[in-house]
Amino acid sequence: MAAEIQGRAEDRGPSLSDRLVVAGVSGCGKSTVGSALAERMGCEFLDADDFHPPENRRKMESGMPLTDADRWPWLEKLGVELAKRDRVVLACSALKRGYRDRLRSAVADLDFVVLSVPRTELEHRMERRDHFMPASLLDSQLTDLEVGEDVRVIENVGPVGDVVARIFDGR
Repeated sequence: MAAEIQGRAEDRGPSLSDRLVVAGVSGCGKSTVGSALAERMGCEFLDADDFHPPENRRKMESGMPLTDADRWPWLEKLGVELAKRDRVVLACSALKRGYRDRLRSAVADLDFVVLSVPRTELEHRMERRDHFMPASLLDSQLTDLEVGEDVRVIENVGPVGDVVARIFDGR
């Protein structure tokens, strides 16, 4: 999967806005990499998981994927939070172009970095962690993932510092 996504990505160079979304499927390292990016940028870090309403969390915990209707109010809330801040890194799945467009409607100067991780590693990570999102929902996330020219894809392999450097280097 990583090679497939990487092959579809274009090198967009190292310029990043002061508002950045680290996106991708569950288990790809959004929170870990996003937190490290925020530290390097000297800005606030937000985790979109903290903004899910209880009903969304319960749905995912029970093994049911969220629908677009479940996600729209959550994305609206995230857009409001992003607009309140001049400099911020947000960890958010933002799997579909429409979801990213919804966030961009709140904040125009928003960059997206999608983390790419091989499927077997994603499964391994998800099975080992204590999180409301079960590994059984990985297939639904991979099905929803839309990678296009509106994102930069970065392979999340190796030390976190190396991944952060690759994001800043644009490769």
